[in-house]
Amino acid sequence: MVITLMENKESNYSIKDVIKKKIKEKIKQELLDEICEELKLEEEELTEEISSMLTKKTSSKPIIKLSKIPTAQIEEKTNVEIQVEKEIQKEVYISVKSILKIASHALKYANSKIPRENWVEVIGLLAGKLNKNDILLIEDAYPMGHGTAVYAEIKDYKNYVRAFKDIKRQRLFICGWYHSHPSYGLFMSNEDMGTQTRYQKLWDKAVALVIDPYLIDGTSTGFEIYSANLKSKTWFPLVYGIKGSLDVRMLPEIMKFIHPIIEGKPVYLEYDED
Repeated sequence: MVITLMENKESNYSIKDVIKKKIKEKIKQELLDEICEELKLEEEELTEEISSMLTKKTSSKPIIKLSKIPTAQIEEKTNVEIQVEKEIQKEVYISVKSILKIASHALKYANSKIPRENWVEVIGLLAGKLNKNDILLIEDAYPMGHGTAVYAEIKDYKNYVRAFKDIKRQRLFICGWYHSHPSYGLFMSNEDMGTQTRYQKLWDKAVALVIDPYLIDGTSTGFEIYSANLKSKTWFPLVYGIKGSLDVRMLPEIMKFIHPIIEGKPVYLEYDED
């Protein structure tokens, strides 16, 4: 009897265990199914979101149809690009020495030590030569005189003859003239056109350099080089280059340094020279 009861008890336990196990398995399966379903939903939502993003990106870009381009057309485009990249051809070159002499001459008669109403124009000669490509090289400048606030001319032609001999001695020739416009810009006035006409009648490639020393600000050389069309009586700037090494950004400091020389003073003094 006791054995039978024990057997029944064990049998009941085993049935309970089986039922518990089955319940656990069922719950586990249901949970797994639920998780799988959620994952599927998330996957579908994510897929839709990605598809939507890709569609937007694709639609924002234009559809490009590739077609064969004739070889001649490609070559033509390449030639244009090469042409653009080429340096603009210079029509005239000017030396650093000439620039410094002209700027110094202009500042001598129009600087901060002189009242503005007393500033005057200066005038001088340009000396140069032609290179093998027939391009003008302005090698030197010869200060000749100064005038009024709006006009300057070479008054003493004895000095003109002296300058001519000096220029010839250097195996150069008079290739034009220069004058200043202190503080009122770069252009050719009617009087300037008259002077330029006389130079171009002597030599058709003669040039005129106009400088405003107050435009020398670290971004500009402060001058332009002009030529004229004598038939239409118009003037136009020439494309120029600088012969030698000159950083335009340094030009104001250079002019400031040599300013005492322009005024006839030493650049610096020793302590016992005060």
